[in-house]
Amino acid sequence: MPVLVRAMVMDKRRRNARPSKYRPRTEAQKARRKDLWVARAETRKVRQTVDEEARLTARLAELETALRDQGRSGVHGRRHTRPLDEITDDAERFGVLKARVERLEALWAIDRRRRETRGKIIIGGALLAEVIEAVAAGETETLTSLLDVLNRRVETPKDRLTVRDLLGGAPLPLRPGGDLDDGLDEAAAKALRETPDFDAMVQEAMAEESDFRPSEIDADYADLDAEWRPAP
Repeated sequence: MPVLVRAMVMDKRRRNARPSKYRPRTEAQKARRKDLWVARAETRKVRQTVDEEARLTARLAELETALRDQGRSGVHGRRHTRPLDEITDDAERFGVLKARVERLEALWAIDRRRRETRGKIIIGGALLAEVIEAVAAGETETLTSLLDVLNRRVETPKDRLTVRDLLGGAPLPLRPGGDLDDGLDEAAAKALRETPDFDAMVQEAMAEESDFRPSEIDADYADLDAEWRPAP
């Protein structure tokens, strides 16, 4: 071992052997330090609870306003519900606030889905009324445009049959690119036959893997071709 390295190792050993200049903590000091950590943790927990309560309070007011604008009564519309200001216990108030927000979140989600469904019905009804009036007036452009959209957007034979019957037997085949004379069972059978054969696709991919050689990636790997075996 070089002299310099040996000297450094010896010097490090001497330093490690020297007594520490810091006196060891007493049990009382350790207890005070533990109490300080506990107090800080409690402070952080209280601060987080206060912040979360403020967030939930703002969200509660937002949900109540949104539901009220949609014709729904807020949570305070129920007679047995106490105002949050009257709940003095912090833990109880936080639990009640959280439960009310969760309840209104669920009500808002249900109301939103209902409004979306209603909107779709209104749009569909308006378009259907427009098509009926156009056909009655001898105008075919609107019906042709609608059938073009339906032919691209509606896929299942059952749904296409429903749409065709609703439009009074409009010229909409029961499968994309099919014949108008095809019945429901025939159209469903043809659509099933046209579905990709996933088993064949897997077999083809495995066959391609068996034919693969490392040299196809780089010519430098050509020496590995003889040892190459596809993964099982």
